[in-house]
Amino acid sequence: MKVLVIGATGLIGGHVLRALRAAGCAAVGASRRRPPGARADDWLELDFGAMTRERDWLPLLAGVDAVVNCVGILREAREGDFDRLHRAAPVTLFAACERLGVRRVVQVSALGSHPDAATAYWRSKGAADADLLARRLDATVVRPSLVYGDDGASSVMFRMLATLPLLAMPMAHGARVQPIHVDDLAALLVRLVMHEGETPRELAAVGPRALTMADYLDALRDGMEAPSALVLDLPMPVARLVARVAGAMPSSALTPESLLMLERSADGGNSADAGPVAALLGRTPRDPARFTRPAQRIVAVWSWGARLVAVAMAILWLVTAYVSWFAWPHAESTGWLGACGVPPVWREPMLLAASLTDAAVGVLLLLRPRRWLWALQLALVGGYTTVMSVCLPHFWLHPFGPLSKNLPLLAMMAVMWRLSARKD
Repeated sequence: MKVLVIGATGLIGGHVLRALRAAGCAAVGASRRRPPGARADDWLELDFGAMTRERDWLPLLAGVDAVVNCVGILREAREGDFDRLHRAAPVTLFAACERLGVRRVVQVSALGSHPDAATAYWRSKGAADADLLARRLDATVVRPSLVYGDDGASSVMFRMLATLPLLAMPMAHGARVQPIHVDDLAALLVRLVMHEGETPRELAAVGPRALTMADYLDALRDGMEAPSALVLDLPMPVARLVARVAGAMPSSALTPESLLMLERSADGGNSADAGPVAALLGRTPRDPARFTRPAQRIVAVWSWGARLVAVAMAILWLVTAYVSWFAWPHAESTGWLGACGVPPVWREPMLLAASLTDAAVGVLLLLRPRRWLWALQLALVGGYTTVMSVCLPHFWLHPFGPLSKNLPLLAMMAVMWRLSARKD
């Protein structure tokens, strides 16, 4: 059975492609660029958004038994992307499938999609769904709720959020989702493609239980064996302002439109009966508490902890630079340098150089944190500690611990140095 998977480099498309091949299908992936390692015979490179004429698709569908459309974007890079990618291109794809008599078409949509829905994302998806269901095709529109996959960008974000000790998010205890694991969704799509009998025209692809966003984070936390956390509701006026600001950042998942979809999920529109999915799979879909693993906790904490440590260390260096040159009496500082054997003529220049070095490290940590910076800090703090231990050993007995506090700092710097990626 030859199956064409559109959007095969995405989270869902990639898993579907692999699952189809594992099931014995001759699955061909299609995306803008062929990924490294993929054979040319197993891949079609195409600009999906430009495939808006039926004749664009006809030569590509020759000999194809089934098509799975997994193309989807959560926000527009250019105005009109939702309509181009979610409606215009799929409609011409479906028309070409109808003309050639493609045996089966599966459209991956989203719960809440409808031609008259509140957001452009839902409307564009809903328009394509309605077009497909009106055609003389053996077709199924699959509407997932929230899809989890280890390698999915949103899943990485949710794992990170789950490890925070305190979090305020919009509709944390109001909006309800019914997450499904991408492996279960891929298995479901394979069943729909390969099923010999009649398949449902529409299917809500949901996991075993509906959860609030706070409950979902709690389930991810359980799987990672992470400590408990406090999740608060961010007031909606504040959330709308944050969404407007965040929407200006291209990589942000929070936009005014995504916030509106979250609000609309409070009425149960993003949840459904999981029975039909379980019947097709022949088993209950994976529970969200089993999505994650303990080993993922370290990576999730690192995703925010590394930046937190870098900012805290930057503040420490900048404050030290300021205090050393502007706030602390120079006479006392130069006296310490004298105790370390520094000639009088070099004491002020050395104090200035030390202050400038501290400031430079702090600024670099804020603006361009890199792996080598942690090694540099190790050398600086280790050098300061060694020299002062020899020349000013009484600082080990100081009640504020100016030298003993360097020990945990050195340990933290060593950990940051070894955990930071080489490319940093």
